[in-house]
Amino acid sequence: MLEFFHTKDRLRFLLFVGAIAVPILLVSAWFVGSMEDSAAAKGEPNEKGGLHYRIQEKSGAKALPPALASLISVPPNTAMTDVNADTDSAGRLTSASIKAFSTDDFKTVAAFHRAALAPVTDDTARSLGGVRDGYDIRISQESKFFDNDPYKDRTKIEYYVTPARK
Repeated sequence: MLEFFHTKDRLRFLLFVGAIAVPILLVSAWFVGSMEDSAAAKGEPNEKGGLHYRIQEKSGAKALPPALASLISVPPNTAMTDVNADTDSAGRLTSASIKAFSTDDFKTVAAFHRAALAPVTDDTARSLGGVRDGYDIRISQESKFFDNDPYKDRTKIEYYVTPARK
């Protein structure tokens, strides 16, 4: 096989084919990746008859899924980099978890959300919990960073949303 490349013409042909094939493969990979991201952001059917949303954006989710957007607003200086949410067949949120990174401290982020939670059920230096529109919302500052976290120099915040127990 290596004897095939001993002439300059054959080596030039191989480089020519590579120069054409590599950009085509890169564009195809980018296109498929962006289509998959787009489908996940619009929701994919789940086992509950609703939709599953998964948005992973280093710069922050451009928009939250509709069922989640009515419950949580994005604080200033915060990027929600990993949004994972499920809805049932009626479009009601069944669960959601969000990882976010803020250039502000947790106290500032908690103050932003505190007014929307009524009643506030948990209020400490590292967590805030409360109820909004029939959902338990827990917001906490996380100190553990993982290798795949996009920002290690910011305040890491996790949100958990579940239907409130009656």
